[in-house]
Amino acid sequence: MSQTDHQNARPFDPIIFWVSASVTVLFILWSILFPENMNTTINAVFGWTTQKWGWLYLLTAFLLVAGCLVLMGGTYGRLKLGLPGDKPEFSNFSWFAMLFGSAIAAGIVFWGPAEPAYHFMSPPPYFGGEALTPETGANAMTYSFFHWGLSAWAIYAILTIALAHACYTKNLPLNFSSAFYYAIGERIYGIWGKVIDIFAVFATLGGLATTTGLVALQLSSGLKYQYGLELGTNAIYIIIAVLTVIFTIAVYTGVEKGIKIVGDVNMWVFIGVWFFILVFGPTIFLINLTTNALGQYLVHFLPMSLYTAPGIEGNWIGGWTVFYWAWWMSWAPFVSVFIARISKGRSIRETIAAVLILPTLGNFLWYGVVGGSGISFDVTPILKEHGVESAIFAIAQHLPLTGILAIFLIFLITTFFVTSANSAALSLACFVSGKENPGRNLRAFWGIALGAVAAVLAGTGKLKAIQTASIATAFPMIFLLLICLWGTFRGLNKHIKETPDE
Repeated sequence: MSQTDHQNARPFDPIIFWVSASVTVLFILWSILFPENMNTTINAVFGWTTQKWGWLYLLTAFLLVAGCLVLMGGTYGRLKLGLPGDKPEFSNFSWFAMLFGSAIAAGIVFWGPAEPAYHFMSPPPYFGGEALTPETGANAMTYSFFHWGLSAWAIYAILTIALAHACYTKNLPLNFSSAFYYAIGERIYGIWGKVIDIFAVFATLGGLATTTGLVALQLSSGLKYQYGLELGTNAIYIIIAVLTVIFTIAVYTGVEKGIKIVGDVNMWVFIGVWFFILVFGPTIFLINLTTNALGQYLVHFLPMSLYTAPGIEGNWIGGWTVFYWAWWMSWAPFVSVFIARISKGRSIRETIAAVLILPTLGNFLWYGVVGGSGISFDVTPILKEHGVESAIFAIAQHLPLTGILAIFLIFLITTFFVTSANSAALSLACFVSGKENPGRNLRAFWGIALGAVAAVLAGTGKLKAIQTASIATAFPMIFLLLICLWGTFRGLNKHIKETPDE
C-alpha cells in the first residue's frame, strides 16, 4: 500500500493530530497557570522577531509579489491546477466569495474604518507630517492600502499555487506540507512533513482563536455603542458560543451547502453596505481620496515595501507593517489549504488573479469608502474614547438609517468571520487527515475546538498576549515561504518539461 493509500485508509494522521492537540493544550495551560510568565516570554520573542528580523519580513513579502506576477504570465499562467479533464467545482462568484471571505474574515470590517483614522491622527513615519491635515489623510489611506494590498495577498497566492498544483497533478494528500513537495519531495511523508503540518495546526488555532475574541469584542462594542445593550461580564462567552454554533453547523454540512451559502450571502451584503456608504456618505471626497491613494500606492509601492524606518525611535514598522505581514503569515496555512480545496480545475493565471489582484482591488474600494468616511467625519475622538473596535459604528452615526445600517454591519462582521472560521475548521481537518473531503465529525471537532480555545483564551484575559503569540509563531513562515517560492518555480519548470503540450 502506498503512502497516500495508507493515509486515505484512516480518518486522520495520529502523530499530527495528537502532537498538535497536546501542544495546544499545554500552551493553554501555560496561559492559565502562568499568565505573567507567558506574557513576558511571548513579548520578548515578538520584540526579537520584529526588531531583528523585520527586514526579512519586508523582503519576503516583496519577493512573493514579484513571484506571483511572474507566475501570471507566459507558460506558467496557462498551467492548470489539476489534470487536463478537471473542471471548476464552483461558479466564479461563489469561488471568489469563499476565498475572499475566508482570507479576511471580519478583519476588513474591523480595520477598514479604524486604520485610516488611526494613521490620520498618528502619521506613519514614512510620510511624516502633521496629524489631522488633508495631506495626512491621503497618506493614511495610502498606508492602509499598502497593508491590505498586493503584499498581503501574495502570501496566500504562492502557497495556494504550490499546494493545489502538487496535490491535483501528483495525487498528494491535501496537507499543508504538500505545498513543499516541489522543494523537499517525498520527505513530506516523513518527519519534516509532519513538523510542517503540526506547525500549521498550532498557528491556525492560535490565529483563529484570537480573531474569534477580536470579533466578539467588536460585536459586544457594537451592541453597547449602538443600542446601549450590555451583556455583562459573560458577554464575550455568549458571543463566542453563538459564533461557534453557527460556523460548526456550517462546516459540518460541508463546502457546497454551508460555506458556499454563507460566502455568497456575506459578499452581497458587503457590496450593499459599501454602495450605501458611497452614495449617502461624502461621495466626491471618497472618490477623490481613493483615486489619490491608489496613485500614491503605485508610486510608493517599492520604497514602502522595503522601508525599515532607520533612525526612527520606537518600533513603528514592527507594530504595523511587520505585525501585519506576520499576521497574514500566521493565517497562510489554513487559508492556502482552503483556497486550494476550492480551486481545483482553475488555471494558475485565473487563480492568482482571484487571490491577488481582485481582493486587493476589493480592499482598496472598501478602505477608500469606509475608511475615507472615517477620515471625512473625523471619528478619531471616538477611537480615543471607545477604542478602535467602535470605528465602524461611529461612522454609521453620520449616515441615514443608522439603526438598519448597524444591523447589516453586525451581520457582515458575523458572516465574514463565520466564512473564515469555516475554512479554518475544514483546513484543520485536512491537515490531520490529508483528505480533500474530511469526515463530518472531524470537521465538526475542529469547529468546536476553535470555539473552545477562543473561550479559554478570552477567560485568561490575555487575548492580546495570545495574538502576539500567534505572530511570534509565524516567524518560521518566513523561511517556509522562501522555500516554497523557490520550490514552486522548480516544480513548475520540471512539469513544463515533462508535459510540454499542456
